[in-house]
Amino acid sequence: MKNDCVMPLGNLINKLLRGEADEWCETDFRFYLESLTHGDKKKLEQVLKTVDEAIVNWKSLSFISRYEDKIKEWKEGKCSMGEVDELYFEEELWRKEGKRLLTAETLYAAISSKGFINDYHRDAMEKALDDNDIRFLKMDWGNMMLAQIRVFRDVVVSSLGVASSKPVNDKGNTGIVLKKLEDYPEEFGIKLCSEFTGYAIQTLYKLTSKGEIPCYRRKGEGRAVFFYRDEIREWKMARRQGTNEEYVEEMNEMLAARTAHFYNNPNKLKK
Repeated sequence: MKNDCVMPLGNLINKLLRGEADEWCETDFRFYLESLTHGDKKKLEQVLKTVDEAIVNWKSLSFISRYEDKIKEWKEGKCSMGEVDELYFEEELWRKEGKRLLTAETLYAAISSKGFINDYHRDAMEKALDDNDIRFLKMDWGNMMLAQIRVFRDVVVSSLGVASSKPVNDKGNTGIVLKKLEDYPEEFGIKLCSEFTGYAIQTLYKLTSKGEIPCYRRKGEGRAVFFYRDEIREWKMARRQGTNEEYVEEMNEMLAARTAHFYNNPNKLKK
């Protein structure tokens, strides 16, 4: 495996938040967690806490200015000039603290640099830019930037579901703790497949019965199944791709609904 399983957690989190870990996949995250925590529940809980704190901190590093909206409220008699001044000085303080001011232009540029999902996505982002819909652009940008760390978080949560609350004692294990892809044999049974994929044994049996996972049986061994490591890795990546395609489909539906809303309400279109 190309990825560094001994990388400090903070370094990995920073790479994920900067979008510099595109080569990492779900299986890589599982290997990394095993190397970092050895399945210890308390260590996994600390990892989850650290990840959640990092996401909250990342969100706090930028803001959308409400100053122009506050001016409009003042002109309409909905707030006092004191409230306007208070917001102005608050936003100035955020700038001095290094927080990033988000605008429709900077958000569109950031989304464009990451790459559009498809032409439909591009059209929706361009329309949001024309409408100065900063909040919609911020939501899309946030989803793109946090996508990988959310996958990592899901792996942590999944690992917590099967983690032991007792400290791991390697001397009591009947086998070696596997940390890298090459540490797994090229061919293995249902138990190692469960460890490799993170799926429960019962779930794997259901998948085999439905023909939804590549598996094999030998004559005379009844229901016993075995798997090829590389095939299962490809299967996992394909399932991850399926998840991405579902996301794209959901995004398309959301963008279609949003576009229809604007065209059905012409007064909301920018003139």
